[in-house]
Amino acid sequence: MPNPSASSPDTDRPVVERRQNPSAATALDEATGGLYRKLSELNLFDTLTNRYHSDDFNAARSEYIRTRVNILSIVFAIFAPLWIPLDYLLLDSEDLGTIAFYRLMLFSSMLILLLVNNARKRNLQHSLLCLTLMIAFPAIFYTASLFQLLGGDAALIGYSFIPFLLVAMLSVFPLTILEASVLGAGLIITLLYNDFFAGTLFTLEGFKDLWLISTLLVIALWANQAQLHMLLRLYRQATRDPLTGLLNRRIMMERVKELSKNWKKSERPQVSVLMLDLDRFKRINDTHGHLTGDRVLQAFSQIMKDELRSTDILTRYGGEEFAAILPGSSMDNALKAAERIRMRCEQSWVTSKDNEPVRFTVSIGVGELLQDEGFNEALHRVDNSLYEAKKTGRNKVVQAN
Repeated sequence: MPNPSASSPDTDRPVVERRQNPSAATALDEATGGLYRKLSELNLFDTLTNRYHSDDFNAARSEYIRTRVNILSIVFAIFAPLWIPLDYLLLDSEDLGTIAFYRLMLFSSMLILLLVNNARKRNLQHSLLCLTLMIAFPAIFYTASLFQLLGGDAALIGYSFIPFLLVAMLSVFPLTILEASVLGAGLIITLLYNDFFAGTLFTLEGFKDLWLISTLLVIALWANQAQLHMLLRLYRQATRDPLTGLLNRRIMMERVKELSKNWKKSERPQVSVLMLDLDRFKRINDTHGHLTGDRVLQAFSQIMKDELRSTDILTRYGGEEFAAILPGSSMDNALKAAERIRMRCEQSWVTSKDNEPVRFTVSIGVGELLQDEGFNEALHRVDNSLYEAKKTGRNKVVQAN
């Protein structure tokens, strides 16, 4: 184990003893010379895909997308038939009936989309599907109309701008880079497909269209990321403890309430609970100051993140007390995880403002949700076992009765 006195004085971040088997993120950060950490701080990985977004954040983003799909679908449904009088003035009589039919089909498609988008069952996948359809219906209308008007000057009025409009519309949605890129690529392919059959793909006109739609897509991607960053920041401010980054108590109870619906369907739900309390934390604050105490809290929360799964619910329960809900984890596995956390704390330290090592330990109560037992009852039992760990010497793991 490294010498505690050799702590690093040139950083304000908590110094926790490095494990013999570093996490994949730590190894990647070392391999890239710190680039991984810098990109993480920029939230690039948060906005690349929705893979690591929580279910409740996905639900909030889904509602955000659904609302905007509703608004834009209504706009398309209104303006599609309103353009028919202009078509009457600009188009030849043989094209007028067909184009009017296409516009009425677009109008009907948008009304159907409104019904689908507001269906009772809503989730992120459903909202993204409706967004895709909202983009696809006008793109199909654009393709069909240009084929009907191929070679006519009227095609330039009210039709050729549609793919550019659709790309620009993407900017009003909080999309990940992957989601926006897939939709944008589809629109670019649609434009190239129509330019190819119009014979303008490899002309100056074709290159101008490609440059313009690509520029609009880059701007839309930037706007998507700005919106997604803002939503993530607001979400985290509302749901996470600002010091440790763990969920706050209110959100933990909401998560448990959602999960309990699935637990009730199971004959014997396997859910373990940890209650953790830092030992003599007030003494650390009184002796070394609250800034050092904050470092201890941050270091401890990082140990919890390292030793528990990404699917576990980690919470700063209040002050120096923490809780962890482990769905699908047996009592035996929960006890092993608790012991790993206890040992990591025992072997770790942070540096004080005087550059002195400050060690800390933790007491942990562990329990398993019993058949037909409410979560609050289980939490009370585990809290009693935590109290027992504190009363009988601290720095230990006690199993709930």
